Amino acid sequence: MKKALLLLIPLMIFISCEDEKEDEDVSAFVGTWDLTFMGEYENADCTGDLDSTNWDFVQAFGMSVTMTLNDDGTAEMTVSILGETETGNTTWSESSDGTSLTINGESQNVSMASDGNSFSVTAINPAYCEDSYGEETSSTDATSCQAAGNYWIEASCSYMEYTKQ
Repeated sequence: MKKALLLLIPLMIFISCEDEKEDEDVSAFVGTWDLTFMGEYENADCTGDLDSTNWDFVQAFGMSVTMTLNDDGTAEMTVSILGETETGNTTWSESSDGTSLTINGESQNVSMASDGNSFSVTAINPAYCEDSYGEETSSTDATSCQAAGNYWIEASCSYMEYTKQ
C-alpha cells in the first residue's frame, strides 16, 4: 500500500502541474464583457473626432450588449433594447500577438487595458451596397448601387469599449 501511495504522489504532482500550465494558456479575452461605449470616427481611416451621438441615443432606449468569449473559441452575443433580447452564437480567435480579435470571420484591432478588465476595438467598415431588405448586394460602387435602386453605405471606422463583468 505504501508503494502505491509513493507512486501516486509524483503522478498527482504531474497532473496538478499540467492543469496550471493549461490555465496559463487561457486568453485574457475569455470571459463575459459588456459594451460600455461606442462611437464613429469622423473619417473612415479612424482619424478625426469620435462621435458618440448614436451611442447616447440607443442608451436612452436601454440598449445593452453582452459578449461572452469562451476558451473553446465559441462566443455568444446578447443584445437587448426596448425590452427585446436577441442572442446569437459565433466563433472567435485571437492573434498570436494579442492585437486583433476575429469574431465571426471579421478581424478587428484590439487593445487590452493593462489591468485586463477592459479592452477597446477599432473596426474599419468597408463601403457596401445594401438593398431595401438590408441585404448586401454585389454592387461595388455608389453609382451602380444607386442606379439599381439600392443604398450605398459609405466606409466608416467604429470604436467600441468593453468592460469585464
